[in-house]
Amino acid sequence: MNFYFEAAKTLDRLDLKQGSIKGVLATLPEKNRKRTAALVIETLKYKSVLTDLINQAKLLKEERKITSLNLALVLVHDLLLSGGIQAGDGPIKQAVLRHKTRLHGEFQKVKIKRGATANTDLAQTGDQRAAHIPRYVRVNTLAWSRDEAVRSLISRGFTLSDPFESE
Repeated sequence: MNFYFEAAKTLDRLDLKQGSIKGVLATLPEKNRKRTAALVIETLKYKSVLTDLINQAKLLKEERKITSLNLALVLVHDLLLSGGIQAGDGPIKQAVLRHKTRLHGEFQKVKIKRGATANTDLAQTGDQRAAHIPRYVRVNTLAWSRDEAVRSLISRGFTLSDPFESE
């Protein structure tokens, strides 16, 4: 169970912006670093879906043993997406297992609602903010003119816009 507590602490540190994912994971003991890194990264991929599931199942309200959202996230991730909680029997594991049927039902509802056929379709693969990062092009005027470069890029599907315009 200490493994799950360590992963939850890592997620807490990431939520508080106390470092990057790579930096926070580097502070973990060497013994479980790879395993914890895999769990943390996979949990972050499904964080929005898992948070919705935990809220819909009212897991944190009904179970006092589960003290933080991040602990619930890693436990529910392993229960639903990794084939079971990999820890010895204890009160926290039992608290999550009491809600196993409800969590599976809510998970199926979310999959249907989002049109996902597989669990991997629910993963958040990219950052939505990345689409708003401006892209710039430098044109080597010795090779071709600015107008030729603009025409060529527009023909490839790019758009020309004012960098000071807001969308």
